[in-house]
Amino acid sequence: MLKRRSLSAVAASVTVLTLVAATLHGQRSVRTSNHGTVAKGEEATVAVGRRGVAVAGEDGAAAATRRGAVAVGDDGAAAVSRRGAVAVGEEGAAAVGRHGGVVVGEHYESHEAWKTAAVVAGGVAAGIAIGTMLSKPPAAATTVVVTGTSYMYDDGVYYARVMDGGTVAYQVVPAPAGAIITTLPGGCTTTKVNGVAYTQCGPTYYQKVSSGYQVVVIK
Repeated sequence: MLKRRSLSAVAASVTVLTLVAATLHGQRSVRTSNHGTVAKGEEATVAVGRRGVAVAGEDGAAAATRRGAVAVGDDGAAAVSRRGAVAVGEEGAAAVGRHGGVVVGEHYESHEAWKTAAVVAGGVAAGIAIGTMLSKPPAAATTVVVTGTSYMYDDGVYYARVMDGGTVAYQVVPAPAGAIITTLPGGCTTTKVNGVAYTQCGPTYYQKVSSGYQVVVIK
């Protein structure tokens, strides 16, 4: 029975051979020395040495060693090591490590797109950050009007309609004081401030009114 380290070595060898074979299709040159091998082809260049392998082509570059791997392309970059992983693209960044994850982004196509990125980073529990923009509001969002201004609301999150680069977007904003919702989101708790009972949902406080629950600012 092969040891785990031997299996890893076999897998690494297969990967390297596959990369080299792909590069050598229409090869231009191959150079070998005591430190490794460099193969240049029409579509990419592959370098293999004792410490790892690197590939560079028209669409980007990638490198892998015993300590981790990194890939860079036209659409973004990603890196993985023993301590965690990080991905960066046009719409934001996601990172995950031993102590948790975080998602930082400016604009996502939809709430589902943000959630996918958050799952990768392990940051769904923290919720979508203030300032994040979506091309379209969540499918279940409803309209909430506060002193003549309309917001979109869904599951404890409020969105304001804004213009971003000449197109309409929906930006996450703090809960507007005076907004009334009919059903509270999950995870809320009851608390008292100066003897008055409020419902706290994350950073937002609500007070029971005849038509539902109204956002209040606690000073």
